Amino acid sequence: MLIPGPRASAQEVLRWGADPSGGAPYVFTDPANPDRYIGYEKEMVDALAKAMGRRPEFVPSDWETLVSALQRHSFDVIVNGLEPTGDRAQQILFSKPYYIFQLQLTVRRDDNRINSIDDCKNRVVATLGNTAASRLLEQRGIPFRSYQDPPGAYQDLELKRIDAVVMDVPAEAFYARSNPKLRPAGPPFTRGQYVIGLRKGDVALKAEVDAAIDKIIIDGTLETILKKWGLWNDAQVEFQAPIRSGTQPTKVEEYTNTTTTFNWREALWRLTRAAAVTVLIALGSMVIAIVLGLPLAVGQWKGPAWMRAFCTLYVEFFRGTPVLVQLLFLYFGLPVIGIAMPGWLTALVGLGLNYAAYESQVYRASLEAIPTGQWEAAYSLGMGPLLAFRRIIMPQAFRIALPPMTNDFVSLFKDTSVAFAISVWELATAYRELANASGQFLLLGIAVSAFYLAMSLPMAHLARLLERRLGNRATERVVEEAAA
Repeated sequence: MLIPGPRASAQEVLRWGADPSGGAPYVFTDPANPDRYIGYEKEMVDALAKAMGRRPEFVPSDWETLVSALQRHSFDVIVNGLEPTGDRAQQILFSKPYYIFQLQLTVRRDDNRINSIDDCKNRVVATLGNTAASRLLEQRGIPFRSYQDPPGAYQDLELKRIDAVVMDVPAEAFYARSNPKLRPAGPPFTRGQYVIGLRKGDVALKAEVDAAIDKIIIDGTLETILKKWGLWNDAQVEFQAPIRSGTQPTKVEEYTNTTTTFNWREALWRLTRAAAVTVLIALGSMVIAIVLGLPLAVGQWKGPAWMRAFCTLYVEFFRGTPVLVQLLFLYFGLPVIGIAMPGWLTALVGLGLNYAAYESQVYRASLEAIPTGQWEAAYSLGMGPLLAFRRIIMPQAFRIALPPMTNDFVSLFKDTSVAFAISVWELATAYRELANASGQFLLLGIAVSAFYLAMSLPMAHLARLLERRLGNRATERVVEEAAA
C-alpha cells in the first residue's frame, strides 16, 4: 500500500519579522481593516516571496529585539528598514540592498534656531535607537533621546519636549511632512542602504533572496511599489540603473560610517548613569506614594461615606489598570488638555500615583491591626484623637507596615523599567539598547542585575536594622512599664 506524501505543489514559507508598531510606511496595521497589515515593505516581501516560489508569512516583533529574535529562529529574515552595520555583521548576514535611504531633520515650524544638523549641538534631538541616525548623532556629540517608534518622537516635538527629530525619509514623509506644525530643516542628508537580515549560515537562503531582489528590480516591480508609496526618487534611479543594465552587481556597502565597536568601559558608565536615573525616579515616586498613601488609608478607614467611596475608587482604579497604560495616558493623553510633562516627571508622578494605591492598603491594614484597647488607653490618659493617633497608634502601625513598605520600594526599583515606553532612559532601557546593539545579552544582563541588586539590597538591610531598632524600643518600654 502506498502512503501518500506531501503534495509537490506545497510552497515553502518565507517568515519575515518586522515591528508594525508605528512602522509606517514600512509595515503597519491597516486603519481601514485592522486585521491586516500594509506597507511598502509588506508589498515588497510579497513580491520577493513570489519570485522565490514561497508563501510569505509575517511575524510581528519588536524593533529592539529583531536580531535576537532572528537568531532564536522566530522567523527567517528581517525586513524592516535594516541598515548594514559592522556590529550587526558580526551577528547576522546581509542581503543585497534594495533601497537607498536618507536622513531628514525635522523641527517645529515656528522654530528658526535650527536649520541643519550642525545647529543641534546644544539641543535635544529624537531618533530611533540603534540606527544610523542615532550613531551619527553620537559620533557628532549631539544629545539625543531614543524612541521606540516615530509617532512618539514627532508628538514630543510638537509638545516642545524635544528640539528636533532625525528620521529616515520614509518615516519622515509619512508622519511629519503633512503636519502643519512641523517643517524639514534643510534637505535630506547622509545616504544609507536598507538590506534584509538573515541568520549566519543561511547562505542558500541568502542566494535566493539576492536573486529575488535583482528580479523585482529588473522587472520594475519594486519601482512600482515605491512609486505607489511616494518613495521613488533620484537616489533609487541612480541605485537601480546599473542593476537593470547589468553593468554593475549590487553589493552591500556603508555609505556612512555607522559602525561602532563595543566598549565595556563606556557601557558600564552609561549603565551607571541610567541606574542613577532609576534611583531618582524610584525615590521620588516612593515619596509621592507615602504622602498620598497615608491620607488614602485614613480616609478609607475612618472617613465619611463619600470619602471612603472616593478612596476606594482611587485604589481600585490604580490597582486594576496596568501601570504602563497609566503612564501612556499621562504622557500622551494629558497634553490634549494642555498638560505636557517631560518623560522623567511623567514616570515619577505616574509610578507615585500607582504605588500610592498599594501603599494605602498596607497602611490601612496596619492601622486596623492595632487593638481598639490602644485607643481607649490613650483616651483614658486625656489624649484627643489626633494626639492618640500620632503618639500611640501611628508608631505601632509603622512597625507593622515597615516590611511590606520595604518590599514595595524594592519592587518600585524594578517597575521603573516601564518608563521605556515614554522614552525615559533608565536602567532597563539602557540594557535593551546596549544589548541589542552589541549582542552581549548575557554579560550585560549580569551587569544590570548587579546594579539592581546594589540598589535593592541596601534598602532591605536598612529596613531590617530599622525593624530591630523599633522592636528594641518597644521591648524597653514594656520592661520599663513592668518595672514601674
